[in-house]
Amino acid sequence: LLFLMRIYETEKIPEALEMVEKTLKAMADGGIFDHIGGGFSRYSTDQKWLVPHFEKMLYDNALLILAYLEAFQLTKNSFYAEVAKRTANYILSELTDLEGGFYCGQDADSDGVEGKYYVFTPDEILKILGEKDGMKFCEEYDITEQGNFEGKSIPNRIGKNSPPWDIDDLRLKRLREYRKLRTQLHLDDKILLSWNAWTIVALAKLGLVLDDSQYTNAAIKAQSFICKKMTDEKNRLFLRYCDGEIAHLGQLDDYAVYALALIALYGSTFETSYLKEAVLRAKQMIDLFEDKENGGYYLTAHDAEPLITRPKETYDGAIPSGNSVAEIVLEELASLAGEIVFRKAADRQHRFMAGQIKEYPAAYCYSLVAMTKSIYSHKELICTGTELPKELLAYYREHPAHDLSSLFKSAENERKLSEVAPFTKSYPISENTVWYLCENGNCHVPQTDFRKLNLI
Repeated sequence: LLFLMRIYETEKIPEALEMVEKTLKAMADGGIFDHIGGGFSRYSTDQKWLVPHFEKMLYDNALLILAYLEAFQLTKNSFYAEVAKRTANYILSELTDLEGGFYCGQDADSDGVEGKYYVFTPDEILKILGEKDGMKFCEEYDITEQGNFEGKSIPNRIGKNSPPWDIDDLRLKRLREYRKLRTQLHLDDKILLSWNAWTIVALAKLGLVLDDSQYTNAAIKAQSFICKKMTDEKNRLFLRYCDGEIAHLGQLDDYAVYALALIALYGSTFETSYLKEAVLRAKQMIDLFEDKENGGYYLTAHDAEPLITRPKETYDGAIPSGNSVAEIVLEELASLAGEIVFRKAADRQHRFMAGQIKEYPAAYCYSLVAMTKSIYSHKELICTGTELPKELLAYYREHPAHDLSSLFKSAENERKLSEVAPFTKSYPISENTVWYLCENGNCHVPQTDFRKLNLI
């Protein structure tokens, strides 16, 4: 879906966006989406998205937030933003540790019965909401006497034209409270670094696009959790945290997705510390995992316990592969940090992944997303001034802006930014906000009016 949206952005092929919208709308209307508590189940067992395998996974929901959020930016249809919000709210309410990390997910069954926690009968709905509101809910959410799943009903909106009930509707709150009286679903309370990093990416972007600090703050808190709880005295990342203990040295996915999360946090806050940490983790990734002879990145670090064969995963499954994420991280940092080490590493990774993609392109969609950043025109924007301009944040709220990398330089962050992106030393700071736009190596005349940049 993310690749199709990138194709729509770059090639203006309307069919690409039509496929995305049809899929996202069908998923959000179906029983795979929890219309009462938010969030998506792992997968559907039918073609209508009606009957899911009721297990909810953190990574699925994080990636779907990104898909719905980008669809909202492209179409301006608030329906997609609402689904993204409901999904994020599910993560914050059900999968968030008190210290800020995110749990793996929730099981599908309770009392030994799959889906029991989620299904209803008309009598239950009428008892909870009263006759008028109960009948309305049953009609709009397909709660029937015969049921649609083993004699009971999975709430869904397949074929309905009326708008879904508002996320803050007190009637939905009553249904959520009623559900909590049921036997609770088992919580997989492991905290995995790469899955947490995907969630940070999603929440950071959601907070930016919707201008809602609760999501940005949750992303910041989760990143702080990783720093404090999943990093050792040698500054190495660890794969898992559970019951106060870390286990297993971090693998490629942990470093690559965490670097992507730090880039997302920088893009949402323009706090230089996140960019500095992203550069550090990306350099560690290159040192620890790159196959210097054959290209690509191994799953395990050079100093990890030796295996019979050292795996190198390249295809994108339920989660984008570490190699695909590494590709996009290196491309991003080549623009943001301006260091030749990232430009060369990105080019090496593009060449390696291109060789893999030839065999079966559909298995490498996230790598193809990364390649669009190098194939199509890309812009770098440096903004100097005394405070972060609202125009810059507003632009990123309105547009996915995958073709634009932006830095903000002020007297306050000048020294730290020059350490991370040395090329910024040559950009002076004045009382007025000044915009410096470069495209494909050519820089335009500096502007003091954002509108004159003609970014669209």
